[in-house]
Amino acid sequence: VVMALQSFVDCTLTWDDMKWFRSVTKMKIVLKGVQRWEDAVMAADAGLDGIVLSNHGGRQLDFARSGLELLAEVMPELRKRNLSIEVLMDGGVRRGTDIFKAIALGANGVGLGRSAIWALGSYGTEGVEAYLQILKDEFELCMKLCGVKSVADIGPQYVSCDFLQAHVTAAPARTLAVGQYVPLKSAL
Repeated sequence: VVMALQSFVDCTLTWDDMKWFRSVTKMKIVLKGVQRWEDAVMAADAGLDGIVLSNHGGRQLDFARSGLELLAEVMPELRKRNLSIEVLMDGGVRRGTDIFKAIALGANGVGLGRSAIWALGSYGTEGVEAYLQILKDEFELCMKLCGVKSVADIGPQYVSCDFLQAHVTAAPARTLAVGQYVPLKSAL
């Protein structure tokens, strides 16, 4: 599977190629895997219709930043330059509150990958429908708890990004083993 997926990656693509794609088609062009605000700006300058802020599920680049971190960085830079491009966030969306946070930070939408696949694999079409209903219910509850009446009213004032990039946290102490564990005695 990894080898098959790698065949879709072309490391020779450049921004000139993006401009060429734009010149030969009227189809919408969306670039997935944007990891830096500079690339978001270049995508807008190249005439692309949208970008997907994504670390590809964290599997290929397990050290890459999450879509939410990228969103908090990319959107202010796009606004500062008055650039208009659709911005989607992919990765880490598990609850309706995740969708609310993404919209609050400026995303036009989110990708629902792994969780939807789990629902499909476990319960088929009905599982996906139930999953989407749960997301909708959680999203609407989040809106109500924040006092927001419409999606258009959701904004960055509802999300704190102060510690978004703080990946290092204190690990909880392992207290269960303290005083409970008796090591096996050696047979020797």
